[in-house]
This record gives sequence, C-alpha cells and structure tokens, in this order.
Amino acid sequence: MLPTSLVSSYQQYKNDTDSIAAWLASTAKSCGYSSDILPTNPVVKGTARLKDACQTPANPASVRKYIIKVKDFVPLAEFVASNRDVSVPHSLFTTLHRVVAARGGFGGKLAEKGAVTDEVSDAKHGYFVSVLEKVEEALKPRMKPGMTATPPVPSNDSSGADATDDFFNQFAALKVYEPSEDFLNAPDIERPKALESDDVAYEAEPFTSLEDLFIALTMLINDINKIRSRVEWIWTNYRDGLFDLVAAAVATNTAIDLVRNLMEDVVPMFKEHGGLWKVLNKFYFIQASLKGHRPDFPSNGPDDFNYDTYDVANGTYILTCRSLDAFTRVVQPGQVPLYKDGMFGYYDPRSDRASKTGYQKFEEDRVLLMTIFTEFMAVERGVAHYPVEDEFLRGIKELDKTKEVPFYLVFAAQIFLDIHYILREHATRAFATLQENLNFFHDEIDEHFKFHKDLKIDHWPASNDRMVRQMQLKMKWILKDPVYGVKIKAYQQLRQSVPASMEPNRILKMSPVLSGLMLYHFRAEVWDVGIAVANAWGSLTYSLHLYNALQSEKLMSRCWPDMDVVRTLLGESNFFVGDTPRRLVDYFKRFCLQMGTTAAAFTDKRRRNAALASRSGPRGIKDGAPVSCMFMDRYLRSTGQVDWTAEHVSRIVDLGLWEKEGSEDEGTLVLGQINDPEKLKQKLKARERNNSSKIARLPPEQLVKALLFALHGESLEFSFPYLAVHRTCWSLLRAVRKHCDPLLRQTFTAAYMERESELPFVVGYIFCAPVERKDMKLLLAASAAVDEFVRTEGRTAIHLLRGLDIPVVFESEET
Repeated sequence: MLPTSLVSSYQQYKNDTDSIAAWLASTAKSCGYSSDILPTNPVVKGTARLKDACQTPANPASVRKYIIKVKDFVPLAEFVASNRDVSVPHSLFTTLHRVVAARGGFGGKLAEKGAVTDEVSDAKHGYFVSVLEKVEEALKPRMKPGMTATPPVPSNDSSGADATDDFFNQFAALKVYEPSEDFLNAPDIERPKALESDDVAYEAEPFTSLEDLFIALTMLINDINKIRSRVEWIWTNYRDGLFDLVAAAVATNTAIDLVRNLMEDVVPMFKEHGGLWKVLNKFYFIQASLKGHRPDFPSNGPDDFNYDTYDVANGTYILTCRSLDAFTRVVQPGQVPLYKDGMFGYYDPRSDRASKTGYQKFEEDRVLLMTIFTEFMAVERGVAHYPVEDEFLRGIKELDKTKEVPFYLVFAAQIFLDIHYILREHATRAFATLQENLNFFHDEIDEHFKFHKDLKIDHWPASNDRMVRQMQLKMKWILKDPVYGVKIKAYQQLRQSVPASMEPNRILKMSPVLSGLMLYHFRAEVWDVGIAVANAWGSLTYSLHLYNALQSEKLMSRCWPDMDVVRTLLGESNFFVGDTPRRLVDYFKRFCLQMGTTAAAFTDKRRRNAALASRSGPRGIKDGAPVSCMFMDRYLRSTGQVDWTAEHVSRIVDLGLWEKEGSEDEGTLVLGQINDPEKLKQKLKARERNNSSKIARLPPEQLVKALLFALHGESLEFSFPYLAVHRTCWSLLRAVRKHCDPLLRQTFTAAYMERESELPFVVGYIFCAPVERKDMKLLLAASAAVDEFVRTEGRTAIHLLRGLDIPVVFESEET
C-alpha cells in the first residue's frame, strides 16, 4: 500500500468510504448502539443492538479493527439521527457526495452502452449508492446549525447524469492529467472521523462485485497511466541527453514499485473474478466498446484477436498480459528456455513504428518480450548472486515460482516495451555507458593498488583490499556475461550448436533499466570505497584545509578546480567543525578539531612518544548524496525492497540540494545546485529532522518526477572519482612536505613526522607556526608548492569525468 503522503484516486475513494463507516460506527456506539463484540460499551436495555455489523480481526493482540458492513450503514445512521444531541459535521455530507459522484449510476451506464454482461447490469448495481442516499436523508435533521443545505445526492437516474457522465467519461478516456499546483498545495481533504475516545479502527467492508472491481480498476489505471506517461517522459529526455542513466533507471524501477503498491488492494478482487487475465480481458472489451468497436468485433489476425483495437489493448495492458500468460504455458520446469532469433520475425529498431498496423506493432512486442523473457529466465534458473534485480526480473522470478502473472510484471513488461519504442536504435546506448564506466572503475582500482603498493596504514586492514579486489572481479564477471554462459551450457546439454546470432550481454543491451541499475550498483560501491579511503587517509579533508587557508590569505595565484568541485558537492560541513575558518588562529583550531587532537600535539608541550591523534580519531566525511544513498540497501547490498513511507517521500522532496532552472516545455530545463544561503540552510536543516511537521502530499507520478530530479542532481557527486582525488591530494601533501621539509626540520626538529601515513599532520604544523611562533614562512612556502602542483594536476578528476561524457562546467560568478 502507498504511504499516506502519496495521493491516488482509488486510495482517496477508499479513505472516504472508510471514514463514513468509522464516523457512523463510532458515533452510534457513543450514543448507546451496542454489540456483544464491543465490550467497551455495556449493553443498554431498550437500545438497538449492533448484530454482525462488526467483525473482529483474526489476531486479537493486534490493533483492534472492525469491518462495518454496508447493510448496517442505514440502521447506524437512523439510530444516530434519533439522538437529538448529535450534530452531524459538514465533512460527512461532502464525503458522501464524493463517494456517490465516483460511482453513482456507473453499472447502469455501462449496461446502457451494451458494454457488459448481466453480471454488472444486474439491478443490484446501484445498491451502495442507494445506501448512501438513505444515510444522508436520515442524518439531514441532525445537520449542524448554520450549515448550508447540501445539493441533492446524484443517483443512478437522470438526476445524477452529470456526475455519472464525468466518471464514465474518465473510464472511457483513461487519459493522463497533470495535477495542478493548486491541487499539490491544497490542504488535506477533510473527512469525518471516529470519536477521539474510541480507540477502535473501523473500515467499510471490502467491495467485491465486478462493478466494484471495474470502478477500482478505472481509478487505478488512470493513476497508473499517469505514472506510465511520466516514465515515457523520463526516457524521452534521457534519449535527448538531459538525464543521467542511473537517475532514469532508479526512478523508473521506483515507478513500477509504486504501481505494485497501488494494486495491492485490488489483487484479491482479481482472484474472485477469474484472475488477472480474465478481468483485464473484460476491461479491454468494455474499453473497445466505448471507443466505438462493436461488442462482437471479429478477429483479424492469425489468433483470436482484433488488432485494429491495438491502441485500446495497449492502454488496458491486455496484450502484454496475454503474452506473459502464454510464456508460462510453454516454459518447461527446470529448463532454461532458449529463444531462436527469427522464430517470430525480427525487430528492426530503425523502422517507422507509427506507420505499422496493429498486428505489426504486436509482432514487435512479441519479439522483444520473447527475447528478454528467455534472458530473465536464464538469470532465474542459472545465475546465482546476480548483482541487481529490477521489478521486471523480480516479477519473472515470482511467475516462475507461482505460475501466475502479477500485474506489476505486466506493467514492468509494458514499460520495457515503451522504453524501446522511445529509444529505438539508441536502446543499447545504456549498456555502452555501463561498459565504459565499469572499465573506468576497473582501471581506477588498478591505479589505486599501484599507488598503495608500498603505502600502508594501520586502520586500513588487508580485508578491505580483498573486498575491493572482489568488487573488481565482479565487474569482469558482469562484462563477461554470466547469462551468456548459462545459455551456452543449455545448448550444450541439448547437443545443439550455439547460434551465431547469440551475442554476449544481450540482457543488458536490451534493458536500459537493468543497465542503469547495474551502473548504480557499481557506482555506489566505488563511491563508498572512495569516501572510505579518503576518510582513512585524511587526504581530501586536510588538503582542503590547506587550500582554504591559502585562498583566504590570498596566497594562491590560481584556483584548484577538482577541489572546488569536491567542496561544492560534499559541502563545508563535511570538512570543517563549525564555520569555515577565515583567520590564522581559526585554521589551526579547526584543523585540530577535525583531526581529533589538541594544539599541544604540535608544540614543545607534546609529551615524548605521545600520539598525535586522539583515540576517537578524526572526523570523516559522513553526509553525501542523501537521496541516492536511500537505494543502497536494495541495489548495492540486496537486502530487500524500499518499503515506501511518508518519511521517504519527505526526504526526497526536502533533501535534494538542487533546483530547477528553465522550462521543460521550452527545452531549456537544467538542474542547478542551490546557492542561495537561506534556501541551502533550510534544506540542510531538513536532514537533521527525524519527523517532518508537514509531509509532502504528492501523486505517485509526481514523486517519480521529484525523485528523478534529486537523483540527477546528485549524479555528479555520486560519480565523482574520489579514488583519483585521493591520489591527487596525497601527492599534493607529498609535494608540500618535500618543499617545506627544511623549514619543518628547522622549526619542529626532524621528529615532526615518523612515517608517511602521518603526512596530513604536516598541514597542522604549517598552521601552528603562524599562531604559536608568529612565523609565516611555512605558510608562504606551502603556498608556492600548492600553486605549482595545482598548475599541472588541478583538473585530474575533471578530465577523467570528461572521458565518461560527464562534463563539469564552471559558471562564472561575475555579473
């Protein structure tokens, strides 16, 4: 189920019906309407008794929850109305109207169109609406004084035609509507509530008729199609070079995850009406009829289907469901299915899809789905410990175990097709990006071990190096393609030759989402290692302390672009305790605080053989890429799903340190880091709040959009080559030490440093001299060394990123 901070039309409808039930039951109980299973109220003689109106949960130790049956709504309302002391809130009447407007006359309207069978057009279709009408009529005499008269409740006759047509048109159109700013900023809908003294949770009984299911499905598919439209928008902009691959992939998989949550409430209803395939098939027939096709429209393809209705089928997901259902019937237990290219024709991504007939479009669908289906089945049945799992692969695994097609798998498969039809011949670009990055990461790790061949530190154990080497081997394993190996083995077991057309890495070439999630996995891993190395050695932090001091004292003739980027991405708070120092005495104090040592450690007061650092150790880099890091458990550590909560939603909206500039419509949209100090302060404060006082209310597709922007905004930070920056910073400290060594020996004796791992303390000695000895010579000497080093090495990381097609552009601050 979605968190309460995410707004879906079906959840709003369900909340409305539950709130009506809760107010009726709670108010009636407070007035003496009793039941044997409501022990909090004694039985009062002469009062009505609530018989079977409430059912206790199976586990009495859990939160007490009672289901209020629809047939008891009117008796409850009449009993409440008989009590002259009751005043009915206006919110009850407005909620009644919303529910009736959502479904009033719906079943009858479908029957008029000849779109459904007798099961829906039965006279009972208006039962719930008539109940709500009677509830309102019963309670009107107890309307709060001064309340204006409410409009008549629409019913399933002509008096409710406008409300019915509104919903019916929505059912027929299934269009995507962009929520307005007024809606997004509107206060929460006011609903009637149970009395505060009543600690019981009440819910309306679940609706189970086919009419109820179609009402729910219409609302849900409208919400789902908004999400689908947002995903199409993401990949259109990815194709055009606007969005980062990882941001697009994580946002897309999150969108599918949200659809899975959206559908949880109606999944049991599918089973009661023959399963997903039968329900979607009926839903498709209704939609086709409403679009002008005859209810008995004939098939015009080699199978029993009319492909003139392809667009209708596409909007109701029936063809994708049909294809997946067909796959389950041909897959043999325990075997890896092998798809031979050309079995159902060939997919030509350079062809013009818009000019194709419905059946030709279906042929493209089938080839793509059959190919990727066999790839995913090879992972499920032959590859242990595959690093990442998207919702499509997750659904295939569920299908293989249960032999049933879940709706989120249908949606994931449809999104897979949509992405291909947007990218067409550019679909393999995602794998090319992944391959390029993995080769870069592999080379960076090699460079790291070369650099540290003879450079060790006590608190970086050999086990850490083994872990990094294992990560490097995993990269090689993925690029070699374990799935390809499984398929070769399957052909060998069948004693068949491997087709020449079968190429390695097909699964990643075909799935931009999986390629993007794989890139997230390794990018996150390398990011994590880079930050850990920088913290272990102190390379970035103390180089920045020195650079900041030299800049503040105007002793630098040039800037250090790599460090300027690091400083901007990670923020001053990751490097300085308190405010950024701007005076000689503060450089030294802040350095000591960050290092976790005292000023005495750098003076003559230092005890012989005393440790330079405290036992607690130096402060390291902690905060970074907050939104990207939310997904580490799922895509890096494989510990499970992201179970969305209101706090997750608030975090995405509040913590992204980026803001939009330009216009989406005009194609000028860019994401800029927040520079306004007040805005930035407000954003950073949000990181420290465990509970937001006002959780954002967003439709699911708007969350996907917000997530996409946050992830893209963090993409530079998350892909920055911190291992390379570590090597550069350590090399700078070496250069500073070498240049300043004569002065350091003269001022602090030859014992100022015993081994190279203490190199960051050289910065402390440089800061100490002007404060404790009133001597600026060390700081001036350091400035010469840093200036010369930065002249040749100051853009190392930026150049590496440029090789990955991640340009870093500095915007001039001159106005």
